[in-house]
Amino acid sequence: MTRRFPAREFLWWSLRAHWALALGLLALFTDAARWALLLAAGAWVAGVTMDRADMPRAALSRFGSPIVALFLAAAAADFLFGSRDLLVSLSLLVLGVQSVKFLLPKGSRDGWQLCAVALLEFLAAAAGTDALAFALFAFLFFVASAGAMGALHDQEAEEAGRPPGGYAVPARAAAGVLLAAGVGGFLASAVLFAVIPRLEFRQILERFGRARGVVGFSETITLREVTGIKSDPRVVARVEFPELRPGLLPANLYLRGAVYSRYEDGVWRHGGATPLPVQRAGFQHFVGDAAVPDSTADITLEAADYPALFTYGHPTLIEGAFAPVLSDGEGNLSLARSGHPTLRYRVRFAADLPRRPRIERRTGTEDLAFPEGYEDVRVLAQKIAGSAGTDDERAKRIVRFFVSGFRYTLSDPASSIREFLFRKRAGYCEHFAAGLSLLLRGAGIPSRVAAGYLGGEWNGIGKYLIVRQSDAHAWVEAWIDGRWVTLDATPPSGASSPFKKRMGTIGLYSDWLRQRWDKYVVNYSMRMQADAVKEGVRGIRRTGTAFRFRGWDRVAGNARGAFGWSLLAAFALYLLYRLLRKQRNSAGKGSPSGLPPLPGPYARLVRRLDRNRFRRHPGETLEEALTAAVRSCPDLSGDVDRFLGLYHRDRFGPGPLPQEAREEAFRLANRLKHAVSDPAR
Repeated sequence: MTRRFPAREFLWWSLRAHWALALGLLALFTDAARWALLLAAGAWVAGVTMDRADMPRAALSRFGSPIVALFLAAAAADFLFGSRDLLVSLSLLVLGVQSVKFLLPKGSRDGWQLCAVALLEFLAAAAGTDALAFALFAFLFFVASAGAMGALHDQEAEEAGRPPGGYAVPARAAAGVLLAAGVGGFLASAVLFAVIPRLEFRQILERFGRARGVVGFSETITLREVTGIKSDPRVVARVEFPELRPGLLPANLYLRGAVYSRYEDGVWRHGGATPLPVQRAGFQHFVGDAAVPDSTADITLEAADYPALFTYGHPTLIEGAFAPVLSDGEGNLSLARSGHPTLRYRVRFAADLPRRPRIERRTGTEDLAFPEGYEDVRVLAQKIAGSAGTDDERAKRIVRFFVSGFRYTLSDPASSIREFLFRKRAGYCEHFAAGLSLLLRGAGIPSRVAAGYLGGEWNGIGKYLIVRQSDAHAWVEAWIDGRWVTLDATPPSGASSPFKKRMGTIGLYSDWLRQRWDKYVVNYSMRMQADAVKEGVRGIRRTGTAFRFRGWDRVAGNARGAFGWSLLAAFALYLLYRLLRKQRNSAGKGSPSGLPPLPGPYARLVRRLDRNRFRRHPGETLEEALTAAVRSCPDLSGDVDRFLGLYHRDRFGPGPLPQEAREEAFRLANRLKHAVSDPAR
């Protein structure tokens, strides 16, 4: 036999679980006061205990209003003198009211009020988090919500004097109904999430919290700052490439965060230019010159405490829901604030710029200034670069100088640029970048040090690049033939690098789920919707073009015609099947001519008997089939007799049954339908 239990019992616990889940969401995903949450949880436990024991609580009811007044005063004091955060103070008040409601006797009206409070708590948690784990709790909340509504409707019917419908049902059937309701609610919410773009309410509501400091992208850089963060394996960015110029590999691209053109006493600094807002139109920021972009990168930048905005190559356009974007005209792009939450933006860039040999040479700029006291470095530069050839040829000679005799080391680096170039010849990427830049300037070639990230780990599952702090790097940009050219003298570290961190298959799938969540939930936008529509239109057009190009117009037309006729034929067969089934059911029921169709509860009972092969003969009556079906359940014989009496009066009596008697007949029919089991089980 299938295990059965009272549905009201299950729904009663679903209602309490619904309230408890809302408290759990507040505790896990918001900054609500922990003492208030513990108080509410204790009130929930006490309320459940007293509800189960049906304890009288008249004396406790007298204290409800004073306790609520105390919480109102506590919330006001917290807002005026404590946290001064309106959301935190309101959550304190809501938790106080909820705690009182948990302890007092609860009618259906009180239950609906507590469900409304639970919904507010759910929405508060949703507005304050972007964690992937919230999706699981949201699904459980929807499942419990379905049971809560069933319990409250049942309680309303009981309070109104109507039959509450607390009959026994199979455990699997009850769980299946709740699961289906939860899945339906969850999918409906997912559809709404898909059709409604995010309007950045999360970033407006959240109290801005700075992430742990990431050095190397401030206004200065020394010989140790970039390498100092390479031991940190945290992910700083995930990058997709909707368009990438043929021949480019994501693992070889430099993600630039800052450039430094002024060198003073071993420290590289930004130039003296004041950052100004770039021209923009809506969410589009025009950050580059007239270069034609040949690649596109969608960058999700994790929260950090530096203002730098990372880009690839020569950026032309940045699309992002933030403003303003500041530029100092020397290659540095930044936000107006000193830190930022998680950002998602699109960069259109050119990997390389065409040569402009006729452009005038740069003079008097920071990127050409040579520091005092480094004349020996200037002599070395002129000796290596020579005077013959173009700037490009001379720069390549300087880069080749670092190929032999220099080594990358973490254990014994040089303490200064002069020591690195003339004696020890061992250091970090900062040593190679600084030494290369000074040698280029000594040879008369403008240059600057750039810092950011080189490459990353390619996630083949989601087709995006994972950039970590361990990918931090410093390199050089030189002004050659009227354009900035990337030069890198640091030896490749290869797979033996201690900073190389790679995920296994499980790690890649886990990171892919996180990336999908950030992209399609947290940062979903109208532009992404528009892109999805455009891709669909392009796909349809490409399909039609392929048919026309291959001369398959006639084949395509025939295929479309065959598909249409197939749909019509399938629909006609379906209508015929429904008609024949209706006639067969009418004949099988043996209903006298002229009777109206069976009401729903009776018809469902008859179909269950037919399905379980208890009505083997067309002439067999419902009484005979039902008696045979419940023969193994003697405790149901009273329900069978009562149902058959009501059924015969309802179907064949001189007049309709009273409403209460008919509802009882329907309830008994539903109970007997669930009690009928297949002998083959």
